[in-house]
Amino acid sequence: MSNATFKNYSISAEYLGDKPAPWSDKDREQNYNRHRVIVRNRKNGKRVSFDFWASLASPELRSPSDLRGAFECFLSDAIAGKQSFDDFCSDFGYDADSRRAEQIWKACEKAADKADRLIDGDLYDTANALRELESA
Repeated sequence: MSNATFKNYSISAEYLGDKPAPWSDKDREQNYNRHRVIVRNRKNGKRVSFDFWASLASPELRSPSDLRGAFECFLSDAIAGKQSFDDFCSDFGYDADSRRAEQIWKACEKAADKADRLIDGDLYDTANALRELESA
């Protein structure tokens, strides 16, 4: 199990590799690089977990930067889940009549609910600080 920190958050991941990514195309190579990522707020003791699929080229989350990157992706999904469905579709190029778009938006909404329970302060500020750290 890998571990990292960011501010008052501890991030860990366990490589599971037992489930294809939900977006995998059955006619192409499947991505089974599934991880269970757990983020704990050391300040208030709250924690969330989420599934994360790493790339085919680098299947395991090993470095602290990898783990912070997975957390950043989760926060990005959470921010997308705060949008209205129409805004979400417009921003990400989905057809508002698409059932698949609605499923993805609802998954982002769930991420937003989890993030709201975990994050002390502003979600956007936390995401921006994490993005800045990883781009430095």
